[in-house]
Amino acid sequence: MKRMKRIGFLFLVTMLVSVSLQAQNQQWVEGFDIIFFHHDDSDPRRPLNRDFRGQSKGYMTAGWWIPGHMDRNFVSWQTAVVPEKKPTTFSFIGSTSVLPAEISKGPQAKLTVNGQYALTFTLGMMRDYTWTEGDYRLTYVSKRVEYPYTSTHREFDLYGNSGVFQLSLPASAVEAGKPVTLQVEILPFERWPNGWFMVKEYRDVLKTSIESLEGQLEALRMDVTKLNEQTQILASQVYSELLGTDKYEHSVVYTDGYRHLHPADIIRLENGEVLLITREGTEHISNDGDVIMLRSKDGGKTWGDKTTIAGIKNVDEREGCGIQLKDGTIMVGVFYNNLYDNDGEYAWPTNNPELQKLSESDKRYTDPGKHYLGAYTISSKDNGRTWSKPAYIETANLPFTNLEGPTDAPIEMPDGSVLMAVIGYSPKSDVGNRSSVMLRSTDKGKTWSYLSTIASDPGGKLGGFMEPGIVRTKTGRIVVGLRNHALENAIWSTYSDDNGKTWTPVWKTDMIGHPADIIQLKDGRLLMCYGIRDGIHGSPGGIRACFSNDNGKTWDIKTEVQLRNDFLNVDIGYPESIQRPDGKIMTVYYYNLFGKYFIGSTVWQP
Repeated sequence: MKRMKRIGFLFLVTMLVSVSLQAQNQQWVEGFDIIFFHHDDSDPRRPLNRDFRGQSKGYMTAGWWIPGHMDRNFVSWQTAVVPEKKPTTFSFIGSTSVLPAEISKGPQAKLTVNGQYALTFTLGMMRDYTWTEGDYRLTYVSKRVEYPYTSTHREFDLYGNSGVFQLSLPASAVEAGKPVTLQVEILPFERWPNGWFMVKEYRDVLKTSIESLEGQLEALRMDVTKLNEQTQILASQVYSELLGTDKYEHSVVYTDGYRHLHPADIIRLENGEVLLITREGTEHISNDGDVIMLRSKDGGKTWGDKTTIAGIKNVDEREGCGIQLKDGTIMVGVFYNNLYDNDGEYAWPTNNPELQKLSESDKRYTDPGKHYLGAYTISSKDNGRTWSKPAYIETANLPFTNLEGPTDAPIEMPDGSVLMAVIGYSPKSDVGNRSSVMLRSTDKGKTWSYLSTIASDPGGKLGGFMEPGIVRTKTGRIVVGLRNHALENAIWSTYSDDNGKTWTPVWKTDMIGHPADIIQLKDGRLLMCYGIRDGIHGSPGGIRACFSNDNGKTWDIKTEVQLRNDFLNVDIGYPESIQRPDGKIMTVYYYNLFGKYFIGSTVWQP
């Protein structure tokens, strides 16, 4: 027995000595120095991403919303120089996508070293883990974990699970005095399209500094703040239920797996049916957006299957806003965005060299075959069961270069003409001016002419006046609520008493949010609904409504009500409302939760 104990002791000592010698023979090198190839560098809104050390630049694999990139779904970079030819461990910081709750094991990623296959690892890890294949070993040291409800946006806020990756290579895989080229490629994963990997631009992973510690503390502070916000949401919901003060009936109208949905537009027909119109696409910014419609025959309690009413291939139709005219015709204005390259990558105007080459006349459009933004109308004479071909809005004779919208339903005038409010870009070649303008049609949307400028912002000094929400009241007044991008993000307003020909000077209301939707209630009050986006307008985000008792001359912020206060990022809102025969309001909107998108409805008593 003593001899066996002695042998065991000697074996343990030998193992410890061996491990110690291996550690002494191992060199540690910074795992990131120069980026070689990556995707997602065109979006000016995504310069930095948060990880466990704070805010930093990252380089990612392909975005699933860009179809032309998926055949080269990888990122590659160069490490720091290897001092000696001996076993080496490279340390770099990376982030990976957060998995949906229903997926326990995420997509796989292939790692190559100097063009040679090394190993395969798994995305979305939430704990320390080591993958080993032959002489190659990759250890992930988890530092920050997100969950599907953490609230970061799946396209714009690619934070994810972050930590330190330690890649150990044999001496045969490195050369003294030279760096190593690493490449991570995402492998196909049919269950879920949204997997990604990002290497972060840190060259000091092996060092401990005051700066890195401060960054980690700031990241922790932000996470705690978000946790407090989520606690507030849960507490307010529970308390409202316990106290019997929850006056709002919330429901999900529509969702479709991981498809993106926005916004929600609603039409109540003369036969009592309700039509809901929304855009469905791969992502918020993707070139496959189609406008779909759902029909309810019981006032919005249940909904039928979706039908596509506007779906031009490789054109991003962003929204459809409609009205049923007096003769029963349904007219829908469709806003489309064609600022995508051949791969399907969005060409943001500030980073678009092709647009900068075009003359002003070239930038004008007549159909989706041209660049930039546009709109068309479609109509139905059988309550939305069949639709006409698109009638494109020609801008050649309009006093602005491009248009966007509508984002609210058109209005029918007593003489049978139709007015539609849109955004007019670059009036008089003033590229900073984002104005709201009124268009007029006398042939039920087949052709349009310029009627007036609702609100203009020369030079963009006031933050622009965009996405006009409009209503024609019982007195004939046309009241407008306007989105504004000044610091307050307040809603501005104006009105016209001469059928939209002239407008009162625009003024800033006390309401914060965007965009506005306005209806007139049976009792004469005006109701304006708008979205509150988390981090921009207030935290948490939600849907709010406010009332005017004087035909839109003023808006009393003391009447503001919160329909929803549980939205955790910016990709929410765009509410529209109708008043039901029983007097209650049905407000529809879009939101996201757990990495999925929903068209929601709230029924409430005004």
